[in-house]
Amino acid sequence: MTGDLAARVAALTPEQRARLRAALPTARRPELTPGQRRLWRAHHQVGGRPVDVVCQAVHLTGAAVDLDRIADRVLAFAASHEALRTTFEADGDTVRPVIHTALPPRLVRARCRDEAEAHALARSQAEEPFDLAAGPLLRVTLAEGPAPDESWLLFAVHNLVFDAWSFELLLDALGAGTPADAPAATPGTFGRFAADQRAWVRGPEGRAAAAYWAAETADAPPPLPTDRPRADETTRTGARVGFTLPAAVADAVTAGAKREGATAYAGWLAVAWAALAEFGGSDDVLLGTFTTGRTSPDSHDVVGYLLNVLPVRLRGGGDGGHRDRLRAARDITRAGLRHAAYPGELIEGTRRLAGTHPLLDAVFVFDNLGGEERRVQGALATSADLDKATARYDLTLAVYPGPEGVTGWLEFDTALYDESTVRGLAERFTALAGAAAQEVDR
Repeated sequence: MTGDLAARVAALTPEQRARLRAALPTARRPELTPGQRRLWRAHHQVGGRPVDVVCQAVHLTGAAVDLDRIADRVLAFAASHEALRTTFEADGDTVRPVIHTALPPRLVRARCRDEAEAHALARSQAEEPFDLAAGPLLRVTLAEGPAPDESWLLFAVHNLVFDAWSFELLLDALGAGTPADAPAATPGTFGRFAADQRAWVRGPEGRAAAAYWAAETADAPPPLPTDRPRADETTRTGARVGFTLPAAVADAVTAGAKREGATAYAGWLAVAWAALAEFGGSDDVLLGTFTTGRTSPDSHDVVGYLLNVLPVRLRGGGDGGHRDRLRAARDITRAGLRHAAYPGELIEGTRRLAGTHPLLDAVFVFDNLGGEERRVQGALATSADLDKATARYDLTLAVYPGPEGVTGWLEFDTALYDESTVRGLAERFTALAGAAAQEVDR
């Protein structure tokens, strides 16, 4: 404050000073978003196990890469995104983000003989408990392979500061050409996103969305049956059952969706609906589904946990055939997308479940973010989302479309389900996908 300005402020009457203070913007400390609050609670509920930790292995093949250059890119990426410079301090029941001027990620160099060793190293990196108060919450191992043209980039990041879209942004930065071609620092920040989200929720659109989601989840159906009762305490120990479908089936499901003016997501959601309705014995199914949470253009380049888990209430499937389910799924998802900015954690549904999510027991994931070929310094980059022997929900059905068909898995909480039960569900899902492909081809 200059001397002249200080003198002018000192000359103000008490009433004038009060009006000045009211007119000035007040600095507001960062707050957790609703999604981050759920992640914080879940982290402590499961004793710090890597339930909500991104664990990715990127296999680089076909060209030698400069791992030192990649390390520099990782450091620059973390420095330019405030979420990756954030830790979390708890004061009683209050938890606040702390944004640091500098908080470099943990970078380690290694050598791996094969994919099994690389994946084991990635899992070990994710399983080491994260200190949310001290950080860093991004860990990276750069591993040389058995030949000069093979290497691995192994990532473990806590979801409090990162999501699947953020991982794609990181790969974009690593795959950029020269430093001059590298993406610029993001114009938006996670803090700005969080503040905008709070304001939107309080506004008329947020209130309308709250009413919509309350209506969608009213008189919700019971959760899916389990082999053992749900308990209040959980470690979320999990396992996965994988499945594949040929390109002919995948292409038919997608083409059938397009003919009905629907997305491939809606086509596969209809198949999931059929399988879970049969499994649960009710055509009224309440599922969780992932949205990117990036509903405004200025949030597209923001790194952080913006992902939004919203319910999708599947009902009114007509005669139970794939076309009728597809049309209903199309209409339901279109209606929900108009309110997709509303944080799922704020939905006041009548159903309350034990576990790490009070509303949702089962989730459907359709992930086509990594469908395009990626290269890093000329090497082909192939990403793998690794099984950490955890389960984020009671059941998660994930579908990954690709040029050779569909791969996917059912992740399940082993305290609730036997592997044989989930394997049977996976077999029914693939059988129903095949039946759907035949129906739309007729």
